[in-house]
Amino acid sequence: MREHQPQKNGRPLPPVETRWKKGASGNPRGRPKKQDCLSQLLREEIQKICPADREKRTWKQLIVFATLQLAMKGNPTALKEVWERLDGKVLQSEKLQLGGVGGKHITIEVVYAEQPNESRTAQTKPSRNSDA
Repeated sequence: MREHQPQKNGRPLPPVETRWKKGASGNPRGRPKKQDCLSQLLREEIQKICPADREKRTWKQLIVFATLQLAMKGNPTALKEVWERLDGKVLQSEKLQLGGVGGKHITIEVVYAEQPNESRTAQTKPSRNSDA
């Protein structure tokens, strides 16, 4: 009788027959697998043989070959991709040090070079406040 009574706060408990049994999962088959996502479709398609290729290579092999050709022609993006795939990304092992040797301060002096015409025009132009 106690099972059918409502809880102190909220809705009543379900009947005993329909409650989950101890040790049993509420989702016995688990989450369904992803079926038609773009990444999965691409993975499947890239493994297939290219119908236009005479040598019957897969799309994956053709992409690798095309990337290597671009890298050999000097394409920086393709070259970077090849290097990172072979050796992994280059890690910056040292942090940038924002001080001088031994932790001393660095003084930077910025000097702007004047153009010859600018210095003359600045002296010959009258200011707007000279009329007052």
